Amino acid sequence: MVLYRKYRPQKFADIVGQEHVRKTLANSLSNGNFSHGYLFSGPRGSGKTTIARIFAKSLNCTGRPLGKNSYEPCGKCSSCREITEGKSLDIIEIDAASNRGIDEIRELREKIRFAPTKSQYKVYIIDEIHMLTKEAFNALLKTLEEPPKHAVFVMATTEPQKVLPTILSRVQRFDFHKATVEEIETLLKRVSKLEKLKIQPEAMKLLAQLSFGAYRDSLSLLDQVSGTAETGAEITTKKVQELLGLGSDESVFEFIDVLSRNDRTKAFRLISDLYFQGVDLEYFTTKLVEVLRKIALFKLGENQLFDLTREQQEKVKILSESFEIDTLMEMIEKFILSIPKIKSANLPQLPLEMIVYEITARGDENQNENSMLGKSQNNNAKSKIEDLTLQSRGDASSETLVIRTKSESRLDREPAVERSVHYEERSAARTGKTFDVALWPKVVSETKAYNHTLAAMLGDAVISDTNDGKITLAFKFKFHSDVIAKKQNSQIIEKIIEKVCGSSYILSCLVDPNLSLKKPLDSEEVLVEDISEIFELE
Repeated sequence: MVLYRKYRPQKFADIVGQEHVRKTLANSLSNGNFSHGYLFSGPRGSGKTTIARIFAKSLNCTGRPLGKNSYEPCGKCSSCREITEGKSLDIIEIDAASNRGIDEIRELREKIRFAPTKSQYKVYIIDEIHMLTKEAFNALLKTLEEPPKHAVFVMATTEPQKVLPTILSRVQRFDFHKATVEEIETLLKRVSKLEKLKIQPEAMKLLAQLSFGAYRDSLSLLDQVSGTAETGAEITTKKVQELLGLGSDESVFEFIDVLSRNDRTKAFRLISDLYFQGVDLEYFTTKLVEVLRKIALFKLGENQLFDLTREQQEKVKILSESFEIDTLMEMIEKFILSIPKIKSANLPQLPLEMIVYEITARGDENQNENSMLGKSQNNNAKSKIEDLTLQSRGDASSETLVIRTKSESRLDREPAVERSVHYEERSAARTGKTFDVALWPKVVSETKAYNHTLAAMLGDAVISDTNDGKITLAFKFKFHSDVIAKKQNSQIIEKIIEKVCGSSYILSCLVDPNLSLKKPLDSEEVLVEDISEIFELE
């Protein structure tokens, strides 16, 4: 028998947590002043049906002495034994999810009039009561308002807001809470002792965290890991992580360390390794957010490291020196938003890769900005991209995926100066400092050496105006204009322009939907060409 059934509580003393429900029901049984209808609402696995069965057992127990402090079922009388074994004809359990129509409730109304077979009370336990149709609720209403003296209703639901107010007004409602990690650990310790299982405290805590407040889930997880462990062998944290497909804590710290060093290639490799090892990337990202939160809090002077090992605490302290607090907050926000995307994505690793690119691209820009000042004017190196890099950027109106490949940029195929001539004529007659458009290809080339993506966008831009110390670029697509206009990007380009021509210019952008490009960046033809190059297709 699976553990959650084998160790299902059979009396109130066995229940872990839900103290407010246990005490109230115990008092009503002791005083003999109980209701004819109850609604147990709360998350799954919180003990609703279990407590309903214990309550029904106490109501019909013939071995329980009546009086004060007498509420526990004896567990020995014929009624208690039949209920424990699931054989009692007077405890009727109904799954409202599969018996939700008016016909099923009419049948219940017909049968409820008959007296119990052996017990004192007929107890109806209706699970997922919110699944009943409106007609079924209305059919139940009269019976629930004036039931026979021998009938008691205990209804359970995970969505109390869907239960009709007319039903709620006729029952006593108890709200069940999710179990705390400590409460679940107490349960796991008890079951492990009874099963003679050796399990590390850290491993037990991990199982408690993975159950997300559900007692039943925690026992199912314990059942799973104990079933694969060798007889007598200790269940370790590492073993739990391997069996459940979880990334180790070490992999989380390693990933953060790689991000702190702006090592995009290694970050991509780590994500790929975790994916092909069968690691749950949703869980990995959740742990990643938890560690980033601890690093951020430590940087703010709040020590929340008490649940980490000494080695992990040292890593948090070191990593806190590698990030600015604003960067940490931004990373936490981005990774939190990626969790539901990972769950629904066809490629679970893609949302993480997109965030990695965005973080490291910003680091590239900062490094380029610092190194630009010390680089010689002859440094015109062009780098080839060895690996696939993804970037997701956009605003409320656009979201674009930029792909960098082994191929050379489209800039080499289409020099921007050829597309700038008719704009040059418009600005030539104006007075003031004017940029020499013949230098523009060199600006693009210099930009490409520092940031391939920015160079690609500049290559599809057209110089609209170069008057009075200002260069205005025209873009066909709003997204490209928005990216170049961002402060960190425009500043880099302005410094490159100053480096190329010896004069400083202010960069501005505009959108011209009528702009004619030979091979626009977003064209389907070019995208297909790039994808073919990535996968080396003919």
